[in-house]
Amino acid sequence: AVKVQRPGVQSLVSKDLYVLRRAAEVYQGLVERFAPQQRTDYVGLLNEWAVGFYTELDFKNEAANMQTMARGLAEAGVTDVAVPRVYEALTTRRVLVSEWIDGRKLSECSTEEVRELVAIGQECFLVQLLQTGFFHSDPHPGNLMRPHDQSRARLVLIDFGLVARVQRKDQDLFVSSIIHLANKDYAALIDDFVGLGILPPDCNRAKVLPLMDKALSPYVKGGGAKKYEQELKTLYGMDGSVESTVGGFQAMTSDMLTVLNDIPFSIPPYFALLARAVVTLEGLALQADPDYGLVLEAYPFVARKLLSSDRPELQKALQEVLYGGGDPALKGVVTPTRLAALVNSAAGVVARQEGAAFVDLDAVPDEGLTPAAAAAFVLSPDAASIRALLADEAAGASDLLLRQALRKAVPLVAAALPQPPRLPFLPPPPEPLELPVPLPPRA
Repeated sequence: AVKVQRPGVQSLVSKDLYVLRRAAEVYQGLVERFAPQQRTDYVGLLNEWAVGFYTELDFKNEAANMQTMARGLAEAGVTDVAVPRVYEALTTRRVLVSEWIDGRKLSECSTEEVRELVAIGQECFLVQLLQTGFFHSDPHPGNLMRPHDQSRARLVLIDFGLVARVQRKDQDLFVSSIIHLANKDYAALIDDFVGLGILPPDCNRAKVLPLMDKALSPYVKGGGAKKYEQELKTLYGMDGSVESTVGGFQAMTSDMLTVLNDIPFSIPPYFALLARAVVTLEGLALQADPDYGLVLEAYPFVARKLLSSDRPELQKALQEVLYGGGDPALKGVVTPTRLAALVNSAAGVVARQEGAAFVDLDAVPDEGLTPAAAAAFVLSPDAASIRALLADEAAGASDLLLRQALRKAVPLVAAALPQPPRLPFLPPPPEPLELPVPLPPRA
């Protein structure tokens, strides 16, 4: 395949970006004057887009992106998705020569074919975002192909002009955010947003929490923009009558003013490319499944990530999931139910609550794994993290049992030993239960 840059396109793009940049500067000034508590750098957001547009015009950079993506997917073990090979010797800044792929773009495929490939595309995107840290920022149906020859791969990615990188710290926070969002743990999600730079550390959590529930809960339920609108109308009591519509609109306006005036949120610049990729992929999935919800569909991948990673940040998130039982009496205890629910989620069987909207970690799905399959999964390399955690739990339990056994045995041994004669001028010996047990302190 030969891709040739249209003459004069760089000049045209530059003019458009200049106009947009001036408009962003004016808008930034208005925000700083009338809503100074808002901290989003809109000029920075536009700059991020501009950098993406300009790098997209450099075909040698696109060739390097293709090679980086192919290498990353291969190292991550992704076999169902391929990237065309690049002919570097023939590639210049304005001409890209790559392998020809016989196939059809997803925009030309039937709904059934798209439905078959959605799960593959979703898994590939999650690997890019949460594992390799290098993701395709423009995965629209024209850039995804179904090859006629399915022996090499079932899906082919093309057009790598627009890509983005995610730092490891942000990857860990994305994993934690998805876990907390799917579990409806908005208090913990606020901490994730602080770490991502969306909210400041000194934000008013009492105001943020209910607004986060109203804004994000309808999204987690899936179904795209139309269902999100329906959920919002239901949430604000808009049943179609004039009175309910006026009342609901007033309540919604009040919440929006609270966000604008009292919650100093900001949007990090790289979110522009990430949001574009997420919205594009979600739109594609919704064509095949009108009830598709990205958060819950991504949950099994994230659960596997938690169970296999040894990174301290993800270990902390795993401990929060396993130790944060729904029963207050079980806080700080790893319950078999939570462990089984997480293992089932990693295997793709997710127990849900609230009308199939959120993950229920305190319930094991009826169609879940058999005990043998669950044990095999826990002993596999994909569950190294949970094994380490359970080993610590076992060590702690063994240590406690050993201490209890010794404390019971010491008095018996002491009582069986010959007793020294008691002299009237010496104090009596201590009782056996008062003897110190020479055990090492717990770490």
